Amino acid sequence: MSWAAMILVVLVCVALLFIPGGIVAISLGLRGLPAAATAPALTVSISGVCAIVMGKIGLGWSVLGLIVAALAAAVVLWLVRRRIKADANPPPLSQLTVRPVLIQGLGLIVGAALLIWQLVRVYGDPSNISQTFDGIFHLNAIQYILSTGDASSLTLSTMTNGGGPSYFYPAAWHGLAALLVQLSGVPVAVAANALNMVLAAVVWTLGCMFLVRTVAGPKPWVVGFAAILAASFSSFPILLLDFGVLYPNFLSICLLPAGLAAVAAFFNAGSRTLSNPLARFGLAPLIAPGIAIAHPNGAMTLLAISVPIVLFAYLRRYALPDHVETTRREKVLVGGGLGIGIIFLAILWKYIRPPADAAFWDRYHSPAGAAWEVVTNSAMNRPEAWVVSALVVFGLYVAVRNRQHWWLVGCYVLTAFLFVVVAGVSTSYLRSAITGVWYNDSYRIAAILPLSGVPLAALGFERLLHLGRSILDRYWGRPSKTLPTQKVRAQRSLIAGLLVTALLTVGMQSAPINFAVASAAHNYAETPSSEVVSSDELALINKLDDLVPAGATIAVNPWTGAALAFALADRETTSRHVLSTYPADIQIINDSLRNALTDPAVCPAVEAAGVKYALDFGTKEVHGGHHDFPGLEDLQDSPAAELVAQVGEAKLFRITACN
Repeated sequence: MSWAAMILVVLVCVALLFIPGGIVAISLGLRGLPAAATAPALTVSISGVCAIVMGKIGLGWSVLGLIVAALAAAVVLWLVRRRIKADANPPPLSQLTVRPVLIQGLGLIVGAALLIWQLVRVYGDPSNISQTFDGIFHLNAIQYILSTGDASSLTLSTMTNGGGPSYFYPAAWHGLAALLVQLSGVPVAVAANALNMVLAAVVWTLGCMFLVRTVAGPKPWVVGFAAILAASFSSFPILLLDFGVLYPNFLSICLLPAGLAAVAAFFNAGSRTLSNPLARFGLAPLIAPGIAIAHPNGAMTLLAISVPIVLFAYLRRYALPDHVETTRREKVLVGGGLGIGIIFLAILWKYIRPPADAAFWDRYHSPAGAAWEVVTNSAMNRPEAWVVSALVVFGLYVAVRNRQHWWLVGCYVLTAFLFVVVAGVSTSYLRSAITGVWYNDSYRIAAILPLSGVPLAALGFERLLHLGRSILDRYWGRPSKTLPTQKVRAQRSLIAGLLVTALLTVGMQSAPINFAVASAAHNYAETPSSEVVSSDELALINKLDDLVPAGATIAVNPWTGAALAFALADRETTSRHVLSTYPADIQIINDSLRNALTDPAVCPAVEAAGVKYALDFGTKEVHGGHHDFPGLEDLQDSPAAELVAQVGEAKLFRITACN
């Protein structure tokens, strides 16, 4: 598939993410940037909840159900808004100035274009897959939803549990990817790449712009530059498309800037971006379910970085020297509510975390080294990002001097502390108590550092912009007699903005970003020695549509990548992920298929599972391990099967022993 053809898929994906949530955002009274930035988060909330409900009542997963749910939610919110008479009318068009819209729009275009170009270099081709451990599961989960019509986070685990009890697994990303396949007709791999491209280039970027506007106010140059900053941190968004791959976690973090902005608006901690009470108090609770269903890590991250906002709001009202007069009853009620919130957070912190055996990651640095990586924005051994780091440090100075930004300083200190603990402290009970929510995984916490880094860097940019304007005012000379003073100043402001933005953008898109792109591109490259499936193995998978009839099941060793025949060729496989529990008949096939003529238990198991073919991708496994599947090995020497096709060392066999 060409990149030109990918444009249409991306546009379909944009519509999928923005239309359902956009309907709800408008019903809340949001317009402009707040509506655009929060629409995808609202879509994820609607789709996540809708998928669970549709799964419970037996309706197949489809975009129609999503649209109906969005319209129903929008009607309810519109009625509530009318009931409380919330003033959410947008300003008349005559009062809107074109220049700020153009500046912010230009920033969005540049930031999105930078991220798209980065991801084009990462993918190499629209159909390339992530050659990583979890990539097998995520692609197969999309196909599983398409096959079963069930995108519920309560049932997706049945794909790998061998008929055992289901458990919660965050399926929002997979459900959206499945809808994109239904709408566009593209293969699963292309849909996954298109979805991630839109999430990074559009959803994450708009969320960062909304967060910066919440912090700094409606300042066009600052908000527009936030879009460029969104594409200038090596620790996100590329990092989670490289490591893992952690697609659900990636989705949740893409939604976090809008979620954090909504929380700040809820507690009136930033500029008054949301004017009407329904939007101010309703947006955060509406966004939170989507972040949680996308990945519980995202919800816990939002709770953690909201603590400085809540404390700031409480101290500003009740403790700082210029606090407003309040009654004793109010102080008791609010203090009690704050105490209950702390207890609730502690309970969630204890129980909303993975099992200990899944949080096995150890430190990779010393505390001092980890702290240096925070300061230089070089987490996970990336090159130091000097330009971005200078802006963040400058922004910290600005924020410390302005009391209204103290909560942002608290968010930065908190995320920095979490990274230093996870990356620089040895395994211990205390370390797990603090960072076990993130699997004790440095990558996951490194990915959230830009949440506070972007708005702080934007504050630093604002001061540099003022400096650039001052220099122009000083050395340009006096205004011309033929031009009004106001127009000359506007020209100087435009020139200063363009110069400062251009110089900083060039400086930020350097070694750290190129390093991140090269690292991720290695995991998406299709080569004769690819980590999961080689070019020969992919070539054989692409032929399965002609070689294996629909409805036939293929026996596979998932550790060799053969399980991807399910996602990439739409053929049933005996396993869909390396970490699977097998029912009795599949276990017999895994152990004894090659002995079908001598083992009387094999043919009944083959018939029960519908197995008619087997893939042999050799002994090379993802992560370089070795797992015994003796029934599927050396089938060329077994009278139970015959060779049907071979590409390089990749072989497809037909089972002939059980007619």
